[in-house]
Amino acid sequence: MFGSPLDLYSSSQQAQAALQAGDALSAQAPGDEWLLLAMEAGDQAQQAQALLHLARCDRALHRPRDARPRSELAARLFRQLGDAAGEAGALSVLAHTASLAGHHEEAIEAALLGLRLAQSRGDGVALVVALQDLGACYVWARSLEPAHDVLRQAADAANACKPRQTPLGACLWLATGELLRLAGEREQRGQLPALGALEAHLINARHLLGEVLDGAVGGVTGELAGEAQCWWTLMQTLAQIWKGASGLAQPEFQQALALLPGGDRHWLAALAAWVQAELAWSRRLWPQARRAASQLVMQADAVQHEPLAQLGELIASQIEEQQGQPQRALQRMRALREREARVRIASLDSRAEAVQWQLDARRSERDRAQLADQAQRLEKLSMEDPLTALANRRSFEAQAEAMLRAGGVVSVALIDVDHFKQVNDLHSHLVGDQVLTQIARLMRQHVREQDMAARLAGDEFVLLLRGATEEIAAQACRRLSAAVKDHDWAAISEGLAVSISIGAAQRQDGDTLQTWLARSDAAMYAAKRARHAGEALEDGEGDTPD
Repeated sequence: MFGSPLDLYSSSQQAQAALQAGDALSAQAPGDEWLLLAMEAGDQAQQAQALLHLARCDRALHRPRDARPRSELAARLFRQLGDAAGEAGALSVLAHTASLAGHHEEAIEAALLGLRLAQSRGDGVALVVALQDLGACYVWARSLEPAHDVLRQAADAANACKPRQTPLGACLWLATGELLRLAGEREQRGQLPALGALEAHLINARHLLGEVLDGAVGGVTGELAGEAQCWWTLMQTLAQIWKGASGLAQPEFQQALALLPGGDRHWLAALAAWVQAELAWSRRLWPQARRAASQLVMQADAVQHEPLAQLGELIASQIEEQQGQPQRALQRMRALREREARVRIASLDSRAEAVQWQLDARRSERDRAQLADQAQRLEKLSMEDPLTALANRRSFEAQAEAMLRAGGVVSVALIDVDHFKQVNDLHSHLVGDQVLTQIARLMRQHVREQDMAARLAGDEFVLLLRGATEEIAAQACRRLSAAVKDHDWAAISEGLAVSISIGAAQRQDGDTLQTWLARSDAAMYAAKRARHAGEALEDGEGDTPD
């Protein structure tokens, strides 16, 4: 086992610090290491925390499909551990990601449960978050009356906090819900209804945004304040367009684009495409409007935001109808119905899985423990190469980074199977897979308990040798190379012979994983060249008369 309580603590602190600093990308690698060490230690509490951390990273990086299973598993583990605060945090992510997938019933269930947990804890800030989560789920589900009630409660709860929290988020969601209501009524009636409620929400949000930007109230980080400003500006632009003031809307739209966070990888980029489509529509610039509506669908799909993608199909259909293209309009409506059908099927499958889990969770304590073990094994599979059952690249990199940070004597050895393409070409890919599997067995036989053997990709393997100098590592490599060469490969396929090239490198002060592996890679290719030169020399001697 590599990990220690200190390693576990260090990984968790590094991961959380990066995420709190707004760098979700950098928070992933230490998060993976945190989860791996927690699994090795059999610490379910730390596993749940690490899973929730990784789910939050995925959420911040707009990867809800990755965040969803992690948050769901984290919620289950927290529930088994009796950790209400942890479960509420996981349910918040689950509600968000299920909502973006269009699984609205599941999202609302998770948000309602998170709200009950927040209410039972008596935590004012947690209550605001839970109410806002539920309100957002109702908004994307187009259940706008419940959304209005819940978001009003969220605003009241924020104002009641000590110190006061900003109700800006609740107000922005109220405005978003009103935008969706107006768009829906336009589709049904053929014209926009009055904009009074939308304008009231935007005026209120502008006042609250001013407080936040001035630092007069808590509850919003600098990054979120910028996102809120962009969100408000886009909605204000859309309101101007719908009022017929497209001349005022254009400069506001440019301002919103300048504020857009994360480039194209953000849901607000999809909202911006909606505004662009409405602006072109208002000016009857049909080619631009059509392109912008298609861009809305593509942007929404890029961030896995099903409600906005469906809205894009609806708007595209309306634009085609407005320019007298009924067949194209019908095609876009068919695309919308197909999306809705796919989401319904996926949602039903998801609910069936959830019901099955609920049934399993009602079993005896022994059965529930087995279920938790199964979940742990499933998560561990993500750290394992499926063909060879060795650690995979993700697992190796997490352990190697930990070794670099810990310091001390440790060596790495990259391994490459010589002429592996010829094995596949001459003996079949099935034989090639058997060769890789057998090499993995030989690697396991020739490493110590504290060492790691991993498959990086294809015919590339690696050893991580703890406490081994480069000389000791080289000796281990020679033993492994001899074992591979002497193995009875003909038993797998007649005429088959296999050899490997290995290059070892000891960790040096100042090494990164890249520089460390580069030295090992150079040593491996030097060994490969030396072997090939020796083989060529032997062939030449064999051809020379005595």
